[in-house]
Amino acid sequence: MDLREPRLCAPAADGEGAVLLALRDPASGALTFPRSPYGAPGLEPVELRGAATLLACITLHQPVLPGVVPPLVVARLRLDEGLVVDGVLVGTVEPPPGTRMRAVLDGAGACRFEPMA
Repeated sequence: MDLREPRLCAPAADGEGAVLLALRDPASGALTFPRSPYGAPGLEPVELRGAATLLACITLHQPVLPGVVPPLVVARLRLDEGLVVDGVLVGTVEPPPGTRMRAVLDGAGACRFEPMA
């Protein structure tokens, strides 16, 4: 998937970071990320805060996507809303597991995660 996919995230309303674009089942509260046009009818669009806890990460030194230049730190993160997602970190430092992270948009509009200040 293209990291600049507009279904992934959007600028946060407060100008700080980004929100993740998801769907929620109003009956059960179950979340689906990313949004998909193929989901069940009746799902409502929601924005997730983009706050997460880093579970694990690894640095890739080989190209994995067109236009993405290594090295690249990919991570598994648990969003505060409970979903576990994979993401790309800002920079090339591997923070330790448990680090609090937030979603941001990079200069190209791609969704990335960085440590919270």
